[in-house]
Amino acid sequence: MSNNQVVLGCGLPLEQRVGQAVEAWISEGRDHGRLLTGKAFFAVYSWYFRHRAGLDSAQAEFITASYRFNGGSEGWNAMLRLRTECESCRDTYRLENIGLCTGCMRYTCYACGAHGSCAGEIV
Repeated sequence: MSNNQVVLGCGLPLEQRVGQAVEAWISEGRDHGRLLTGKAFFAVYSWYFRHRAGLDSAQAEFITASYRFNGGSEGWNAMLRLRTECESCRDTYRLENIGLCTGCMRYTCYACGAHGSCAGEIV
């Protein structure tokens, strides 16, 4: 299973999913094929901004390596300009203007907000 699938899977808190991805990355010799891309990278990098003070050095290294793998600041800025839709109201937004629920991994606009039955955090 890829680390993207681990992160996008539901059931465990995002921090535990990130921990599993980091362990797999380290156990496979820090293989670039285990770094995060796409929606999984967007979720983890957005989450990282709120939680970086509490991360261990391996988690920070993994997220930084994924950031570089995705093109660094240029890649991140390009990603933020991509468009997606809120999975509740179906309005479309740039990624820079929409949140992602860390529990169910659904994009949600800030008008729709948190999902009542989901314990995830909107990042």
